[in-house]
Amino acid sequence: MKASRMYLHRLHMAAFGRFFDVSVGPFSSGLNVVYGKNETGKTTLNAFIGGVLFGWEKAHGGRNVYRPKMAERSGTLFFVDWKTGEPCEISRTRNVDGPSFSPGEASALLDAIDKDTFSTMFALTSDELRGLEGATDITAKLLTASAGLETSPASVLATLDREIASYTSRSSAIEHSFMRLNAEEEECKHLLAQARAASDVLKDEYREYEELVEKHDEAAARIAEANARIETVASVRAEVARLEEVEKASRREISECDARLAAEEASRPTADAPLFDEGTEAAVLAEIEHLESEKARIENRIDAARDAFVRARAEASACKEASGGGEKKTPVSAMLVLASVLVIGGLCLLAFSVMRGETPVALVSAFVVFMGAVCGFAALHASRRFSDVSRETSSAYAMNIARDVLESCEQEEMVFSLGAKDRLCSMGLEGAHGSLSRARSLVEASRACRLRAADRLRFRVEQGRVRKRGEQEAAQAHARRKELLEQCGIASGGMAALEQLEEELRAARDDAMNRMRVSDARLGELKQALQTGLNLNEYDILKTRAAQVATRKEEAAAELAELLLARRALGQALDAWKSESVPAVYRRASELFAMMTNGAWQEIRMEADGELVAVDAVRKRLEPRFLSTGTCQQLYLALRIALLECASDVGAGLPVLADDILVNFDDERRIGAVKALKELSESRQVILFTCHKEILETVKRHAADCTVVAL
Repeated sequence: MKASRMYLHRLHMAAFGRFFDVSVGPFSSGLNVVYGKNETGKTTLNAFIGGVLFGWEKAHGGRNVYRPKMAERSGTLFFVDWKTGEPCEISRTRNVDGPSFSPGEASALLDAIDKDTFSTMFALTSDELRGLEGATDITAKLLTASAGLETSPASVLATLDREIASYTSRSSAIEHSFMRLNAEEEECKHLLAQARAASDVLKDEYREYEELVEKHDEAAARIAEANARIETVASVRAEVARLEEVEKASRREISECDARLAAEEASRPTADAPLFDEGTEAAVLAEIEHLESEKARIENRIDAARDAFVRARAEASACKEASGGGEKKTPVSAMLVLASVLVIGGLCLLAFSVMRGETPVALVSAFVVFMGAVCGFAALHASRRFSDVSRETSSAYAMNIARDVLESCEQEEMVFSLGAKDRLCSMGLEGAHGSLSRARSLVEASRACRLRAADRLRFRVEQGRVRKRGEQEAAQAHARRKELLEQCGIASGGMAALEQLEEELRAARDDAMNRMRVSDARLGELKQALQTGLNLNEYDILKTRAAQVATRKEEAAAELAELLLARRALGQALDAWKSESVPAVYRRASELFAMMTNGAWQEIRMEADGELVAVDAVRKRLEPRFLSTGTCQQLYLALRIALLECASDVGAGLPVLADDILVNFDDERRIGAVKALKELSESRQVILFTCHKEILETVKRHAADCTVVAL
């Protein structure tokens, strides 16, 4: 399998950041645009690709490493041969296991490229385009990695420099450092001078010393064992005391709970049963409210009819008295007056009730207006048919109509009262005897009874829970206390037995300590005498060590000479290689830079002192730090693209990831950058991430064959 013929087709994030079991793709082998709004996962996707290839980021500081909660990061990259369609996969879960390849030949995708090179050249961001740290090292890595060697000459040169520096390092941790070897040599000389004055070893005293040391160790072991048992017994004694208090408190709580339950049972009333449950109670209250509103409406109608009858009767009496004096007044005029009064008064009352929102009063007002209209129509009809009827007859007629209306309303009230009583009886409120207020009082009493019953039930449940918890705690404390006593070998006796056992252990420990003190004095004398013998025994060892240090110095000098020769030869070879390859990189970078800037800048050049400069159309030279942010980013983007094109065999199967690198470009230079990326995509797969719609439209317009993946 050849890596140069592969490209990333799609990816699957099994668990990464906030994504679980998410697939993205497909991608094409050329230019791809991943478009999505902020927080849709573009940066996460970028980090996922680099993580699968070269390892997940380690958590340090406040950096986001995209590790899901309660899960391991894992996922797979799916590559496809752009000619044959042959697939391969790269997966990763744990960093220590490394990536897994399917088939195994897929490992060729990562040949001749490391994590630093990928991060610098293949994973581009807007911030990273402001510089190219270690440009010489990265250039050497890319240009020499395609030479077909197993290891890059630039990497070998860096390794040689580190090895040479280690020989002259002042660090004491480097064994072959000349500073350390000199220090060891001086130390050996000093110790040899001291060892020459020592005498032979006193063998008898050494044997006695060994016996005393053995006895000392045995006594120390016995004392340590006794101390451990004493600590165990003391901790058990404290725990047993605590458990006894817990058990007593639990028993006391159980007794108090039983007393509260008994008191509650004694205070419970004998007959305290509710009439209704909660659902029925709501329905009954709704029905009572309906009956009350209907009753109010009927009463308002009766009041209005009674007032109309009184007015009609007064009008009739007045007409009768007037006609008795000899002057006949037509009854039609009285009826018209009555109708006008009823209509005007009813309309005023209706307007007032509508403003106040009183529906019963509005109904009565409407009825009064209706009665006034009836009277008016009746008067007009009587005037047309009986123009010769006297005013007294008309007033009597109006009074009769008002009486009929009043009797009709009173009859309606009687029918309502009988119906309301029957309705209350059907709902179980016979004790109300037809009174709506008494029925409401019965419902309220039922609610209070039901609430009291619920409170009693909650109280008993809570007390039962408290009692059960107390029984469990008491049983657990008793079982744990028994277990602790058995661990100490005590079957009965409790705290007294534990105290006795602790006293016995302390006595045994004190006895062992006294015996050890007796032998410590002699042991100290022997130790002081034998210390001199040990120093004398080290004489031969020190001589051997001094010889070894001298040999190591000679070997280190020879190795350093070989490394210096190798470094010189490799440096000369690498300089020759660079003189052939690097100019091509800067020529290509200059072409791309001119294309991006529409000819405003013509050349990218490396000066003799190693400084990178940009040359504009009038041959003015400026260092990158003096350029604008956008122009500086365009310079380094051109340099990276040129490096990737000139080292086309290095990481050829890996995608170039560009995360919103065009945000600081103006419209014209953005078009040039898109064209440069389009040319790079002819030899490498390019994936551009962006959240800006105008960038997406620019890419579509100037790279029509690009693939768009929306997040």
